[in-house]
Amino acid sequence: MKRWQMLVFGLAMGLLLTAAGMDPTAHAQGRGQGFRPCPYAPYLCPVTATCQDFQEQGKVVRVLTETLAEGMYPGMALLLDTKTKGRVHVHLGPVWFLERQEFELRPGDEVRVKGVCEKSPDKGLRVIAFELTKGGFVLVLRDAQGHPVWEAWRKR
Repeated sequence: MKRWQMLVFGLAMGLLLTAAGMDPTAHAQGRGQGFRPCPYAPYLCPVTATCQDFQEQGKVVRVLTETLAEGMYPGMALLLDTKTKGRVHVHLGPVWFLERQEFELRPGDEVRVKGVCEKSPDKGLRVIAFELTKGGFVLVLRDAQGHPVWEAWRKR
């Protein structure tokens, strides 16, 4: 009788383990973040005549978190005091990406920003940063076409 009980117990355990292994969400809980849809699209200027290349050096006044559109992940931005353009609002990228880059921005830091800018409704400049340089370090955020570096898949 003990042999029969061991056989039934073994089959039951095998079925339970197999059923648990077939759960599709069980495979998605591994290391890292798994699949995350990227709500950031390449930057397209809504009115092409107003967008211009931007390359300025300045002092960080404030580092802030913002959301550019409904459904987007929170992004990191900074207010930059420049000598020629005044105070500029610079959008860097999503917080989840920037936290993994092991850099720190604080008010008072001298940085150089490359990107594109447009006039915002409040008559100030709004910049989408492609590259941020602090000291001897360069943080690349987007390529020359405006595609974010955190976006893995792209159409040809």
